[in-house]
Amino acid sequence: MHGPLVDVNGKKQKAYLIAIIDDHSRLIVHARFYVSEGIASYLDALENGLARRGIPRKLYVDNGSAFRSHHLEHVCASLAIALIHAKPYQPQGKGKIERWFKTVRSRFLPHQNASTLLDLNTALERWLTGDYQQKVHRATGQTPFDRFTSKMHCLRTASANLKDHFRKVARRTVAKDRTLTIDGRMYEGPVALIGKRVELLYHPGSPEQVEARYKNESFGMIRPLNLHINYRVKRDKNNNPQMETNPASTGYQGGKLWGGKK
Repeated sequence: MHGPLVDVNGKKQKAYLIAIIDDHSRLIVHARFYVSEGIASYLDALENGLARRGIPRKLYVDNGSAFRSHHLEHVCASLAIALIHAKPYQPQGKGKIERWFKTVRSRFLPHQNASTLLDLNTALERWLTGDYQQKVHRATGQTPFDRFTSKMHCLRTASANLKDHFRKVARRTVAKDRTLTIDGRMYEGPVALIGKRVELLYHPGSPEQVEARYKNESFGMIRPLNLHINYRVKRDKNNNPQMETNPASTGYQGGKLWGGKK
C-alpha cells in the first residue's frame, strides 16, 4: 500500500506499507512501512512476523513479479510452508488485506503527522496493539487477538535459527583451483568439491558467512579467497590439487586449507 512521504537522509521519499494478515482471525501478523516495496522488504516483514507469531502451513501472496521470487520460494520450502499465489485478475482473493488497508487509510493515517520512517512505524505499532488488534471484528464477532490466540496450536513456533531459513541460494560449480564467485566476490571451497555443482546459502549483508552444501550435505562455511594460499596449491598432471609440504613463513600448516569436511 502506498503511504505518506517521510524524511530519509534529508530527502522526501514515499513510504510503502507491507502487511501480513492471518486469514482466520484477521490479526495483523506483522506490518511495517518501508521505502521500497520490493521482495527484500517483504522478506523482512515475513521474517519478523514468523518470529513473533509462529509459522503457518500456507502463505498466500500477490501474483506480482516481486512475489515470483526464487528467494521467497526457497524460504517457504525450507520452512515447509505452502506458497500460494493469487490468481490473476481475481482481486477477491486479496479481499481481507485490501479491506485492512482501507481501515489504515481511514482510522490510522488521518491522525498521523510523523515525519520519519521510525516515527511512522512506532505510531503504527502503537495503533495496532492498542486499537485494531483489540477491537471486535464485525465479521468474526471477536477481537483479532482473541481469535488468533485461541488457535495457537495450529502454528509451529519459530526456531532459534529462523534467520538461516531466509538466506539466499546460489548454485555454482567449484573450479579446478577451488574458486567460485558470488555477487562478484571470490571464495575458495574444499578440495572435495572441485568440479561439483554446489548449493551456497548466504545473507547478502554477511558475505563472510557462506555455507556450501552438496547433495543435501553441509560442507561448512567457505571463506573469501586467500590469493596467497590458493596460489600455493600445486596440481599434478591430472590437475589434482596437492598442497606444498614446505610451509611458507606465514605460519600456515599444510593440510589445513579448509576447516570443513574433506
